[in-house]
Amino acid sequence: MSNKQNPLTKFYRTPALSVKIPSRGKYYADGIVNLNDDEEISILPMTAQDEVTLQNPDALLSGEAVISAIKSCVPGISNPKKLLSCDIDVLMIAIRVASYGDNATMQQNCPKCKESNEFNLNLDTLLNHTDVLDEHYEVVLNGELTVFVAPSKFENVVRQQKTAFENTKLEQAISSPDLSDGKRLKILSQVLDKVSKFTFDQTLDAVIKVLFTDEDGEIIEVTDRQHITDWLHNIDKTTIEKVQDKVAEVNGIGIEKSFPAKCSKCEHQWEAIIEFNPVNFS
Repeated sequence: MSNKQNPLTKFYRTPALSVKIPSRGKYYADGIVNLNDDEEISILPMTAQDEVTLQNPDALLSGEAVISAIKSCVPGISNPKKLLSCDIDVLMIAIRVASYGDNATMQQNCPKCKESNEFNLNLDTLLNHTDVLDEHYEVVLNGELTVFVAPSKFENVVRQQKTAFENTKLEQAISSPDLSDGKRLKILSQVLDKVSKFTFDQTLDAVIKVLFTDEDGEIIEVTDRQHITDWLHNIDKTTIEKVQDKVAEVNGIGIEKSFPAKCSKCEHQWEAIIEFNPVNFS
């Protein structure tokens, strides 16, 4: 094997653009995200192998397709698995722009007349209007506890996708005419249990710490994961919903996830959801 430098290296792909990510590198340990002096990160276009990987259903469901694409196209990220979901959204859109340009088409069915509509989106505009995450987020409960929460990590989104996929299969099983009422109720119970567990785990993962002032006026900071788990298991529904609402609010920060749409047939107007689906990158 030759040890000479490959003379073709000067013809390798080069960065097509640089983008700012919502976190600006916050919420990460040193070395995971490496930004330039303008707080941006360079994006390379996809290779042919990247495109093949993004067409693999199993790799998409497991999240490995997205992780592989970021490893290949965003050299400034050392460990994509540790990324926040909002940063993943921006990076995947940026990879799409670097590979195919900033225009994309999206199919949406009108919620009123069900007509299929095609819309053109300018992805570069989306990237340039991305919200920035604050240093921290908190919610005060009953004037006593201050709960600090963080945005969801990509691994949580993957778990959500897997849970939704499994639930879909269970729901399809429920519709079988050969199923007895007893088995149908059992499957329905399994679906509800999975949804409940995922919602709880997502809330737990988002809580960084809890602060309160004790009887002596001393500020107590709780970061122990088991203590926080026990606390979440033993608070009332209204209280945990306040925490979940804050988590949902924080997870909505980042790239715009909807656009104003108008039906070409009945002229109904609505806010259409933008689906960041890597299968449709091409």
